[in-house]
Amino acid sequence: MSKALALTISHSIFIARPRQDVWDFTQDYSKRQSWDSAVLNARVINTESPRKIKLSMRGGTTMTFVYKLDDRPRKTTLATEDVHSSIIHSGGGSWNYEEVHGGTRWTQTNTLLLRDRFFTPFLAPWFRRIFQRQTVMAMKKAKRVLES
Repeated sequence: MSKALALTISHSIFIARPRQDVWDFTQDYSKRQSWDSAVLNARVINTESPRKIKLSMRGGTTMTFVYKLDDRPRKTTLATEDVHSSIIHSGGGSWNYEEVHGGTRWTQTNTLLLRDRFFTPFLAPWFRRIFQRQTVMAMKKAKRVLES
């Protein structure tokens, strides 16, 4: 791929729960569909290091998350493998869980590398808005569930 276009989204949210609770909920893939509407199915492939999860997502995309750092309850870092998508080439991200004011500041920073297609530069702003919107909505839903 000659000119992959990277889209990076970062968003933080405060959740009035201890970071271990936020970590345990957001890293439990059996619960992922309850708060992340982009995920249709999540299957844990490997629980040992490196942890691997196979995801089926909206739009017909499948990919495997491979954890590079799994530092409960502080931080995760992962990269994608085996991506099957007409738009996404690869990706990765890092989630941080910081203790603040009796709760947790949860920050996601995720990057998608879009496939090099003639239309990619024109549609990139639209993809960015969708990616940002999905991230924010999922994090808000996780907050509602955790704080209820």
